[in-house]
Amino acid sequence: MNPSKKLRKLVAEGYQLTPEAFSYLNSLEDVDSVIDEILSSGTAQLILSIDDINEIINQEIEEVKSVDQPADEPVDAKEEQIMVEDKTEDSKSLDSKVSSVEIKKDDLVKEKQLLPKEKKIRTEVRKEAISTDLEVLYSPKVTKTPASAASFRQYFKNRFEVISSYFSKRRDIANRVTTSDLEPNKDRDMVALIALVTKIKRIAQKIVIIEMEDLSGDATGFIYASNPDLIQSSQFILEDSVLCFVGNWRNKRFNIKDVLWPDIPYTHKSNYSYESVLSLHISDIHVGSKNFAGKLFHRVINMINGDLEDAKYNKIGEKIKYLFVAGDIVDGVGVYPGQKDDLVIDSIQLQYHLATEYFDQIRKDVEIIIIPGNHDGARSAEPQTPIQKEFAQDLVSLDNVHLLGSPCYLKAHNVEIMLNHGNSILDINAAIPAIPHETSIPAMREMLKNRHLVPIYGRRTPIAPTPTDELIISRIPDIFHTGHTHIAGDDRYKGVLLLNSGTFQYQTSYQKSMNINPTTGLTYIVNLKNLERSEINFKEIH
Repeated sequence: MNPSKKLRKLVAEGYQLTPEAFSYLNSLEDVDSVIDEILSSGTAQLILSIDDINEIINQEIEEVKSVDQPADEPVDAKEEQIMVEDKTEDSKSLDSKVSSVEIKKDDLVKEKQLLPKEKKIRTEVRKEAISTDLEVLYSPKVTKTPASAASFRQYFKNRFEVISSYFSKRRDIANRVTTSDLEPNKDRDMVALIALVTKIKRIAQKIVIIEMEDLSGDATGFIYASNPDLIQSSQFILEDSVLCFVGNWRNKRFNIKDVLWPDIPYTHKSNYSYESVLSLHISDIHVGSKNFAGKLFHRVINMINGDLEDAKYNKIGEKIKYLFVAGDIVDGVGVYPGQKDDLVIDSIQLQYHLATEYFDQIRKDVEIIIIPGNHDGARSAEPQTPIQKEFAQDLVSLDNVHLLGSPCYLKAHNVEIMLNHGNSILDINAAIPAIPHETSIPAMREMLKNRHLVPIYGRRTPIAPTPTDELIISRIPDIFHTGHTHIAGDDRYKGVLLLNSGTFQYQTSYQKSMNINPTTGLTYIVNLKNLERSEINFKEIH
């Protein structure tokens, strides 16, 4: 077992290391024996510093000298007691140290069964029952993007040009004009203006004023109460989206009669797998949090490996070929105010160590595709780069793990899948009061309608001004998978299967203050042969 595996074993036992202690252990030549001594000491100290480690080592040496028994004879387990927390599955996490309850070492062995079992770690690649057919179509690369006025101008210019091109292919748009064609003293009837929305103002639900611009200039559009259906649908117009406005140009005013979104063509046809193969879609695991639902996540592993008590779910697990993880593998550090109080592991490197311990248990013929979330060690601005090696070196080393950026496009067994953590879902929910906020699905539909994953600029979700707008939904997926909100949901929109995969974290104090009630352990399995999804609740299986 190499040092990193030993460190993961230490973390799996519930211990934490200060950054200095972490570096100190990695620098030791005999790190394996030192960690073994820490584990065998049964110390009740949960956060270990360099001084704590040295004290344990010295104490072990003194005991060997003073106890009259062979050095390799184990001390009676009944004499050693350690401090662990009393947790229940439905209310608290396995790994947190909230309450102190003394249990004996033989009881600790039972408690450890809730964590991945080291004896099941397989270093060799298993023969594939189902051959892998996975292609990465797009993933953001790690690049430095300077934020300047010029870079943002180029970014929005590219957004306008690409999305405008989608309208040019439509037959329901005639008499297309630009803002430069709208001359003050020349009226125009039923013209189509493709423009980027810069500002929306509503006056007593009777008039909607829309400021817009294209590459040649700007214009102001008006929607009047005489068109109640359009007043209603105007609630879904988002700032910074590129839309087609149809109307009359009169007296320096553009009177809007209709609004068209770039949307998904009705001619879109889904792709299907050529054989029956299953994909499991999860997200928001939050390893390192006191509220991490370790028992439930271990059931995910057991189902994939066929180790559940329920034979029906074991049979389902055998057919799982792809595990898609839509971000927030770990809880991170300093993500929200007061997060430190919610952490059992306050080092992001150690959080990834433990996360790797879990993923390493999954049978090796399963392809694990992981993108980052806002809690992960990746660029916070969209598009997010893959989780960085300096945070998750062990996770990178697993042969069947693919760390990609957000968004990413893949083809698995001929089915195209778009993964995005869904950071902008809350922005869209806040901008459109007409949609229910307790689910992610309406916001996901709006992303597809606008053909953009972060249509609004300047809200909670930061955007990196890349030369080309990589957040445009340039490919129409068969499956659109997000996370972030911790509330599972599913639907279909014009042939696209929408999935938000819930969470493996129980409600935190921060979520409670925001009135967020997570659907912990609830997620989805998809048969790629027919794109039929099945809801699966890991609270209800054993």
